[in-house]
Formats: sequence, structure tokens, C-alpha cells
Amino acid sequence: MSTLQSRAELTAPTGTGSPLGESGSDLTALADLAVRTRDPAIVRRFLEGIAPSVRGVCRAVMGPGHADLEDAVQECLIEILRALPKYRFEGAIVHYARRIALRCSIAARKRGRNREQRARALADLESANATSGRQDAGPGLWFLWGIIDELPRVQAEAVIMRMVLGYSVEEIAVATRVSVNTSKSRLRVAKEYLRRRLDTEG
Repeated sequence: MSTLQSRAELTAPTGTGSPLGESGSDLTALADLAVRTRDPAIVRRFLEGIAPSVRGVCRAVMGPGHADLEDAVQECLIEILRALPKYRFEGAIVHYARRIALRCSIAARKRGRNREQRARALADLESANATSGRQDAGPGLWFLWGIIDELPRVQAEAVIMRMVLGYSVEEIAVATRVSVNTSKSRLRVAKEYLRRRLDTEG
């Protein structure tokens, strides 16, 4: 796997990237080829195909103006390549990649947070939310980031999938490979914690 990792560092796209028109099945086939052949051209094509989805997750979690956004995208792509041999090729590879990107970007956000970075990220996220007219995110969501960071990983992941990325409870369950009831339970417990913390701070 070290060879594939080293190639990831050489071939991971930098810039904004753009979709190559690959369908979900095409990307899954490319992922399979990348694992089996480790051909640099195949690896790069897979990375370029998956990069827009990965960048979208990172932007949603970190904010479009976050100073570490592009570094986080690169880290996510490398982690996706590292995880490919473990992928069972059940379902679309893009969902597998998005979940890895979600975890990586949450971790990157926690590592890089400080008061100035947080204020800048919140401002960017509020601006993007107002422009897009997103309905899934509550009006006070961006003031909750600091508290969301306190949640256990699986609960934070569920809350961000629901409130930021707009996943349904069923989609969260599929993406995280748990039952719908477990997905609902994680969201319920997380929301109760957020409410208690807000009451305490208020």
C-alpha cells in the first residue's frame, strides 16, 4: 500500500478541480483498477473524478474561506487511497469517499481551530448558507460549531451530515453502516446535548 500512498502524494489534484463526467459506476471501476494495477494514470483519473465531491464535503465542514481547506482536501484524498483496499465495492464509491472526507475534515477542523480561524470560518459559512438558501441548516447552526466539536465523533458526524450536508436519517444510516434507529438515536442524543449546552451558556 505504501506505493499507492506515495503515488497519491504525487498525483492528488491541487486547484479547484472539476468533475470528469464519470458516473458512480465509472468511479467504482476506476477505484478497482487503481487498487489492482496501481497505475499512476488510473490513480490520478480516480482522484480527479472523486475530488469535487471530497472538496464539497470539506467546504461544508470547514467553510469555503478556511485557511486549511486545500490541505484538508489533499489529506482526504490520500486517506481515501489508503482506505481503498478495505473497500468491499458494495454501493457507490462516492458515498464511501464522502464518509472518509467527512471524518478527515472534522479532524482537520479541530486541529486547526483557534478563535480567529473559527470566527472567519463561521462568517464564511453564514454567507454561503444565506446565498444558497439551504433549508436544512437551522439559523443558529454556525454558532454551535464550538459545541459540536465537544460531541463524540459518531454523534458529530451524524449532526453535520444532517444539518450541514442535508442527508436524511436513512441516508445517514446507509453512509455510516448502522440501523436507522441507531442513526435516529445518535441525532437525538446529540441534539439534546446541544440544547443543554445552549441553556447553560444562555
